[in-house]
Amino acid sequence: MSGTYEFDSAPTPEEAEKLVKRMSAGANLADQTAGTTTTTKDDKVLKIATFSLQKYLKEPEFAAEFLDRGGLESLCDIISKVSGNTLAYALNSFTSLMNHEASWNSLTEEFIGDIAHILVTETLVTICRPATAILIKVVCAADERSPAQAASFNNTNDENVIGYTALHKVLQEEPQLFPTLIQRLQSPDYALCLNSLTLLTSMLKHVTDDFRSELLENIDNSNTRKNVLRLMNNHPSEELKEQLLEFQSAMIHNADRRRKTQISMYNPRHAKMLNDIWEAAHVENIQVPGARKWRKLGFSSEVPHREFGRAGVFGLERMHAFARQNEDMFAKMILEQLHRQDGKRCPFAKASIEVTELLCSHWNITTGYIAAEFEPLLMNFDHVHSTTLQCFYRLFQDMEATTSDFSKVSALVRSQLRATLKSDGIKDIYEFNRVMMGTPYSVIRDRRLKELEWADDLLGREAIRNLRNRLNKQSFDFIKRQRISCLLQGAWFPCPQSNQRIVAMATGNSLSTSTAANAMTGGSLGGSGPNNSSSSSGKRWRYYKLSPSRKALMYGDFAEKYPLVIKSCDGLPNKVDLAQVMEIKPFSRKPSALNNALVTETTTSLSFALFADHNLPLAEFICSSSAQASEWKDGFSMLLDKGITSKDTAEYLHSLTEIGVKVKLLQIAGDRIEVPHGHIDVPPVPVGLGSGFYYTTD
Repeated sequence: MSGTYEFDSAPTPEEAEKLVKRMSAGANLADQTAGTTTTTKDDKVLKIATFSLQKYLKEPEFAAEFLDRGGLESLCDIISKVSGNTLAYALNSFTSLMNHEASWNSLTEEFIGDIAHILVTETLVTICRPATAILIKVVCAADERSPAQAASFNNTNDENVIGYTALHKVLQEEPQLFPTLIQRLQSPDYALCLNSLTLLTSMLKHVTDDFRSELLENIDNSNTRKNVLRLMNNHPSEELKEQLLEFQSAMIHNADRRRKTQISMYNPRHAKMLNDIWEAAHVENIQVPGARKWRKLGFSSEVPHREFGRAGVFGLERMHAFARQNEDMFAKMILEQLHRQDGKRCPFAKASIEVTELLCSHWNITTGYIAAEFEPLLMNFDHVHSTTLQCFYRLFQDMEATTSDFSKVSALVRSQLRATLKSDGIKDIYEFNRVMMGTPYSVIRDRRLKELEWADDLLGREAIRNLRNRLNKQSFDFIKRQRISCLLQGAWFPCPQSNQRIVAMATGNSLSTSTAANAMTGGSLGGSGPNNSSSSSGKRWRYYKLSPSRKALMYGDFAEKYPLVIKSCDGLPNKVDLAQVMEIKPFSRKPSALNNALVTETTTSLSFALFADHNLPLAEFICSSSAQASEWKDGFSMLLDKGITSKDTAEYLHSLTEIGVKVKLLQIAGDRIEVPHGHIDVPPVPVGLGSGFYYTTD
């Protein structure tokens, strides 16, 4: 392009200053504020300057000089004044600056508001893409910023300009921002669709407790789920699929947070939902012996908020959604039950809470949930809850149950729900409705009789839930020991061949920031250790081994994989300080020509790296199998208390736990021991043992 800056090397400070001056002169900001428009020549100067900035601001040295010379203030003013391609170039430049520490100091509430307004009002994808990317950075900033960035906010109220709190204020001022993001999930522009979904996912991940309910109401009251399901069903690319799974996981994590939040009548939102349910029932004028208000709706007492137990606020929200979305059906269900005899009523509130717990149990809704595949029915939770609740009422009536048969009806519903959700033919909500509501009671009853009734009954009881939780912890500890044992034994891996690598110093030295910077700016592979120059010496294999102290990862580079196991760390001269590991995540890279005979192109699932701050790799692992990948990746993750990351290990943990539960149940069944529902009544202290005698639950 004529008139642009073309440099053979990184721009100099003088060139940075020249760009700043051209921007300031071209923007003519003072005149614009007074109402004077820029000339055609000024517009061209400004467009050329911002176009050049996109490239050069990626260079740390240039960005630092640019910031020191006041370029950021000019860039922010330009973003708030210009349009078209110039605005697109300026936004792209700002996204480059946000990757540098100093740029965070410039953020203001007004500027974030400007970005949101641009996102809502502009239609060009070249503008909307970087604007969305800036808001993603703002939402995630509190978790992603480095110590230096955090320190730069010591004298400012940073929570007003970064994190979800900042975006919440923007949502109040730009109410169309959320609908705009939902609409752009349908955009034919792939990057814009992906960015919009990423911003929504980031909001779900970083929302604070103060604003969680409001955000999730926006999700529930919009077409968010519908558009996400459409993307899931439209054969998404790997990148989009990964983000859709992240969205699904974030939704479940928020559901679990609400499930663990207890209801308070002092919370206006909780009180309003209960009042909405009461008003939708239309039974205030119906007299029922022994029931003043809440017992009419199927609560066990007149203190409803105490009965949600493990369902929490999530259970109240599902009950509220059913009552509001099916008002006529809900009122009819309540009225029909009130006209029955006291012992033959199906208690609505108790049934709704039970159905919520059944669904949460089936889908394992916990903070440890990691989406491995799309689950469309899970994304339609309210609809599934509604259908299952109606099935509960149908079975209660068909079996002519009494109030004391509630647990038996629940067992039938659980059996039908499990059979339906596990059926390969159930692909959408319509098939789910048909099977749940269309399967005759006799079929459900016969299937239930064929199951191991004693075991199935036990699985839903508190004693068994406690047993499962205890065995899950034992299984986790066992897997952790096994995975770390693999690290202590060590294993062979292909040598990393890229020169963009962090390589630890020789024994006795830990990785320093200067070493990291040198490696990232073109330092040769291997640093200063005698065995570090693997590419130059023909060494093709690296042996990694966790030190006995478990605080460092030792390694050495060799020409051959011999011996099979290196038992001592003495022959491994290099080390990585594990205290510097900030993140464990996959990577994908083609091997160099030197290593082509050893490995083919790797996939993300079999390759991962340990990263320090600033996204610098400390060690890379190209695994030979999925088993080795899960052992080593989760070995490091568990060692560093980061939990489980791979699907293989998660499934292994689940299998070990379930096997343990079944073994315990077989022992119980052999003795025909009955595991009770609910809490066990504590027997009186035996006579003569005094006040020092007590019972425990161990």
